[in-house]
Amino acid sequence: MSNFKKGFLVAASLFAATLMFTTNAAAADKVVVFNAQAAIMSTETAKQRVKDLQASIEFSSMQAKFESLKTDLQGLDKEAKTNGMTWSQEQIATHNKKIEYKQADLQLSAKKLQAEQGEAVQNIMKELAPKAQEILKQIITAEGIGLVLDNKAALFANAEYDITAKVTDALNKAK
Repeated sequence: MSNFKKGFLVAASLFAATLMFTTNAAAADKVVVFNAQAAIMSTETAKQRVKDLQASIEFSSMQAKFESLKTDLQGLDKEAKTNGMTWSQEQIATHNKKIEYKQADLQLSAKKLQAEQGEAVQNIMKELAPKAQEILKQIITAEGIGLVLDNKAALFANAEYDITAKVTDALNKAK
């Protein structure tokens, strides 16, 4: 197929998609964007749960270990820069092995922290999602909204089209 035909087909497809969207958007009373995770994670309940996680002994000890490993790696790097020129090949190999082990430990520590945080977010989302969905439906009805897009799906939207904060406020009031 020639480049002209490909270009024409792409342009025609884009035009048709735009026409369909504008027809649908015109039929809708109002179009808005919404970020469910941001709405839920911005609630006072979610912020408190995250704060509780960070204050927990288990999480705090994992965080301290992560920071300690980071400091150790920085120390090893500094030591290599300071003394590395005088080391034998054996000393360099030993030092590099220490760095590799510390890096592996640091990566494992980071994965553990991420897993704990991910689990906490997942639990918060699971708990608050039904209420957020209910509130979203109420806002849709009250404001005559015809189309709700995930904010990540929209290439651009003015802040006035984003109802995320409205849902967060309603979730905070709903406690």
